[in-house]
Amino acid sequence: MKTKFGSCSAVARPLPSARCQPVQVVAVSLLATFKLMAQNQSAGAAAAGTPPGDLAMMPPPMLQAPKATKNEISVSGDVMFGQGTVTLPLGYSLKQSLGGSVPTPLQAFSVPRDSVYFGGTLSYSYGQAWYVDLSYSKGQSSGSQSINTGFLGSLDSSFSIDDTWYQLYIKYTFPQLRGRRFSAYLRAGASYVTADITDDAQSPAAGRYSQRDTTDEILGNVGFGLGYSLYTTGRWRFGVQFEGEGFYGTRSQQTLENLAADAGLSFVSANIDNSLYGGIARATLRTEYRLGQSGLFKIFSEIGVEGWYTLIDYSGATSSSSDELLWGPYAKLGIRYAF
Repeated sequence: MKTKFGSCSAVARPLPSARCQPVQVVAVSLLATFKLMAQNQSAGAAAAGTPPGDLAMMPPPMLQAPKATKNEISVSGDVMFGQGTVTLPLGYSLKQSLGGSVPTPLQAFSVPRDSVYFGGTLSYSYGQAWYVDLSYSKGQSSGSQSINTGFLGSLDSSFSIDDTWYQLYIKYTFPQLRGRRFSAYLRAGASYVTADITDDAQSPAAGRYSQRDTTDEILGNVGFGLGYSLYTTGRWRFGVQFEGEGFYGTRSQQTLENLAADAGLSFVSANIDNSLYGGIARATLRTEYRLGQSGLFKIFSEIGVEGWYTLIDYSGATSSSSDELLWGPYAKLGIRYAF
């Protein structure tokens, strides 16, 4: 088919007609080009099943849907700033060194503390249902308190605790909940904890007092997690998460106490075997961001609050059990890759 513009044909010719002015030639050529482009677009839309008039209404290309993968690995770091109480057993080593000069039963005194914990977790999954998590955490705690010990009088005590946690977990997530608003997991594992305790104090009755302890703990842990997605876009996902965990285990503690008033005496250490049990709870707001078109890389973060509660049975103590509490803000940042 031919299209006329004035007296000139839009069909390409070797040379333009003498009756056509240069401006007319250019206009005819542009018109022919636009018409050919429109015909090609109409043909492509018809082949794709889209009416030509809807081309302008078509949305821009979206992110690719994540492809099916079997493996997943993630690395994350976390921090917690806590405050609460901790127990200090006094008199166990002095009883071994001074004998009847130290009255029984002995006591574990509860004192306030401020703590900070830094840690990291490496997680791997095959099939994205079962996961293996390895965690490491380092904590530092300190506090000052006037302790009314009775037999030593009032101790103006300043202490510090450095503890290290090594944890191994097996976690199961429910595949049928993947990609839905509600998610859940169960996990079980074991923890090995070491700690060094230093306590220095002054007493009108006993002069300078010092205590140096080392502890080793072996714990069994069982826990769960529940999550709910609040808002999702192509790249972002926002939700809330609640995690709970119970633990039970044993602590072996070696304590050595010294009194400056009895500098000529050779003080000996004492061993304390304890059992302990309790729980950990965490509530956070969770954010996830997909990187790239495939979304195989994801950055995730959590921010919220965490709390620990522990009951400890000290052998030979006045009270059958003493409790410890630690709680405070918690944050995590990590990256996940599926392949």
